[in-house]
Amino acid sequence: MNTQAMNHDPHSPVFIRGKASPDKQTKGQVSPSRFVDWRRIIELALLLTLVVAAVYLISRVVTPQVVTIVGVIAGFLLLRFVVRTILQVTFTILGYLLWLAIFVAILICIL
Repeated sequence: MNTQAMNHDPHSPVFIRGKASPDKQTKGQVSPSRFVDWRRIIELALLLTLVVAAVYLISRVVTPQVVTIVGVIAGFLLLRFVVRTILQVTFTILGYLLWLAIFVAILICIL
């Protein structure tokens, strides 16, 4: 019995590459900085196309006043999201600056 092989994880990449034939071995992983997930981009493009088509069809069915009202409501919701995100980032940065100021004040008092 080969105890050396038993002490290794059979799912490790070295073990798997050893079992693969030379024609099935691949070059390796693409670095994350140069990797593009095309499936995700295509899904987002299709979703955007569906949303635009739905808005176009709804605007053909209803009156212009309804389209304006829905646009204003959607604009306010988008503005609310943007303002909330900006405020969260701002308060996070201010929190870090507060702790940094406290730390600097303590260092000044000690030194």
